[in-house]
Amino acid sequence: MSGIKYSLRQESTSFSIGTTNLRSSNGSLIDTNGCVALLVLSGFAVATINFEKRILRKGDFVLLFYDSTFSMLSISAAFSVRYVSFAYHLIEEAIYKPLSINFWNTIYSNPVFRPNERDFKLLVEWWYQMEWVNNIKDYDYQEEILKNNIRNLLVATDIEIMDHVGDSLRNSRGHAWMLVNRFFRLLSSYCRETREVQFYADKLSITSTYLYKLCRKNFQLSPKELIDRQTVTEIKTYLVNTDMSVKHIASELNFEDVSYMCRYFRRQTGMSPMDYRTFSKRQVLVE
Repeated sequence: MSGIKYSLRQESTSFSIGTTNLRSSNGSLIDTNGCVALLVLSGFAVATINFEKRILRKGDFVLLFYDSTFSMLSISAAFSVRYVSFAYHLIEEAIYKPLSINFWNTIYSNPVFRPNERDFKLLVEWWYQMEWVNNIKDYDYQEEILKNNIRNLLVATDIEIMDHVGDSLRNSRGHAWMLVNRFFRLLSSYCRETREVQFYADKLSITSTYLYKLCRKNFQLSPKELIDRQTVTEIKTYLVNTDMSVKHIASELNFEDVSYMCRYFRRQTGMSPMDYRTFSKRQVLVE
């Protein structure tokens, strides 16, 4: 699936850095395989991150990992971000070294940070370092420095989280929030195979009723509504980023038949798959 998502990094490369407005993603899923960090330079946008709408403004810092879901809903004409994208093997050591539990809870519940002026300057300097690293010709040295700088970014982010989050909030979500995060990861992995709520509840070793309560409490949506949102985003991604026939897409996503998928997509979006494909070719995500 990663091959058809909008990507900030070519699959054959392990690291990329640059500036973009993300407009050409056309609302499809953006590949976060490994890790993606964004620093908003100007303008504003509305994104869907882990099934929640997030406003991105100048000065925001966004940190996303391989099991995050990310797509753009609308983008202002002035919107611009600096980005870095790392392959998984570069971040593996950094994420498996100790980080606080609250780091991962925060990353999945609210991955959009609003750093103060001092921290924003430090992030800008970190990006300058990354640009320098990008020009290192010796691959072994480059990879060693990249891994160290990734780890430094994660530890610094963890320190800021611990400094700004009270003890009560650190412990308030606990096991329930970890289950919600696991549901997100399972949904990202299996939504092309099944849309049955019971499947995900079984994977989590909980009842479907408890999963419903968790989703309603945290997102005011049912598990089925979250599954439908992810499925529609997957269909849109195929329609925008491939030339696959609608019949082929229905097969890829394990729909019973193409007519059922078309009815399903129209019910969720108000458009047929082919109408959406035509619309997306003309559409530019600018407000």
